[in-house]
Amino acid sequence: MKLSQTTLATALLGGVLVAALTGLPVQDAQARSRHVTCESLNNRYQHCRVDTRGGVQLQRQLSSAACRKDQTWGYDRGGIWVDRGCRAEFRVGSNDHRRNQRLTCSAEGSGRQLCRADVRNEVILIRQLSRAPCRFNSSWGYNRRGVWVDHGCRAEFEIR
Repeated sequence: MKLSQTTLATALLGGVLVAALTGLPVQDAQARSRHVTCESLNNRYQHCRVDTRGGVQLQRQLSSAACRKDQTWGYDRGGIWVDRGCRAEFRVGSNDHRRNQRLTCSAEGSGRQLCRADVRNEVILIRQLSRAPCRFNSSWGYNRRGVWVDHGCRAEFEIR
């Protein structure tokens, strides 16, 4: 009886291990990138549900109607949207080239300036370029839309 219980336990553990190991590459490949086709039929708005956390890029336009970002196509957290006849293949997934992107942002005078960037994690100040001080949460900061500067701060930032 002890031998069959040991054999059963070994078989179950082996099965769980195999399932876990074979599942990882598939999930990892999907997390990297994949292609999705989204199409506006009869010139109508269409929302295609897909995980867009890794970014979206138009890979190939399939329609004769123009596909222009933020005009006839775009994306949000829930997926890709198309409109006015845009039909295209999009690359969805990790955009690792966005990691460690450098950006120079400057505030003219005392007005706040937003330099748009895809900020997902953190931003660090690499080099101050202005005489005016650049102090975090005082004369510079960031949010999901980008890096902002104020009070004459001009600096080079790294988006991580």
